[in-house]
Amino acid sequence: MEFSAPEMLPYSVAFMIFAIFAVLEFSSMILGWGIFAFLDDIFSIDTDIEAETSLGNFFGFVNPQKVPFSMVLISFFFIFSFLGSLIQNIFGLLPIVLTLPIVLIITVVLLRHTTNIIGRVMPKETTEVVSTDSFLGKKATILDPLAKRGLPARAKIRDIYGESHYIRVEPMGDDDVFKEGDEIILIEKSGSLFLVSEKI
Repeated sequence: MEFSAPEMLPYSVAFMIFAIFAVLEFSSMILGWGIFAFLDDIFSIDTDIEAETSLGNFFGFVNPQKVPFSMVLISFFFIFSFLGSLIQNIFGLLPIVLTLPIVLIITVVLLRHTTNIIGRVMPKETTEVVSTDSFLGKKATILDPLAKRGLPARAKIRDIYGESHYIRVEPMGDDDVFKEGDEIILIEKSGSLFLVSEKI
């Protein structure tokens, strides 16, 4: 079956987007770049989207484990492209107006189960037992190559129980620059981001 056929267009485009996002995301994870980290701030259910809104309810449904939003996007485009291609291969080239609503509904349902699985195997940045507010004033270690104003980085901190948490930090000072391995103090919390102002 030709992937360039008009009936396959949405699913072919979705697969190309999936492939691009997947390569960038996994390259980012390996190199510690955090290319899509800004998406977690924009679509954070905890801070930016009230749970009472329709949009908040939708994100809460498809991402109950609150995995990184980039992983939600990658999963969505993969499931959408796979299901669409599968249906078109089984039943022939059906009209888009017929297959698109069906594929979207099934994709949303499967996306919830997929993010649940991802959330169970991925390390979480926070836990429900320890409040992230308790991290203020504590020491953390920079994990990414560079952290400066406007360019947050990942950091690791241990709670009072010795459990590791992975958070995102950004220097408070415009001229402050932290590098991988630097130990810093968490001074202030802004949403899911911690502001730091000094090395140890």
